[in-house]
Amino acid sequence: MMKLKGQFLLVTMLLTIGSATSSIIVFDQYFNVSPGLMFTLLGIVSVVFCLVNFRVTRGSFFCAKILQYYSLFLAAVCLPAFVIVDNPYYLFYFINIFMMLATFYLITGNAYREFVKYQHEHFADIKEAREEIEKIINGKKQKKR
Repeated sequence: MMKLKGQFLLVTMLLTIGSATSSIIVFDQYFNVSPGLMFTLLGIVSVVFCLVNFRVTRGSFFCAKILQYYSLFLAAVCLPAFVIVDNPYYLFYFINIFMMLATFYLITGNAYREFVKYQHEHFADIKEAREEIEKIINGKKQKKR
C-alpha cells in the first residue's frame, strides 16, 4: 500500500509543478498577462486541480481519467513554445514536457489504478458500514416506541 500511496504522491507533486510551469509558459509567453492576473488564474487552476485530486483520493476513476488527460494537455500546451518563443528556454520547456509525459505514464500504470481501486473499495465499505449502523439505530428507535 505504501508503494501505491507513494506513486499517488509523486503524481500529485509532478502535476502541481507541471501546472505551475505550464501556466507560466502559457500566461507569460503566449498571452503576456500581468503578474496579478497570472497569480489569480493559477490560483483558480490550483483549486480545481485540488478538487479533482481529492476526488481521486476517494476512489473516483472518472477524476483519475481527468488527471490523465490534464497531464497530456499540459504537455501539449508547451509544445508550441519551441517554435513561437524567441527566448532560449528550450531546456525548461523540454523538462516540463518530459515531466508531464512521465506523469501520464504513471497515471496510466497499474499501480495508480490499483490505488484508485483500493480507495474506491475502502470508501464503499465505509458507506456500507454506515448504512448498517443506521439500520440498527433506526430499528432500536422503532422498538422503543
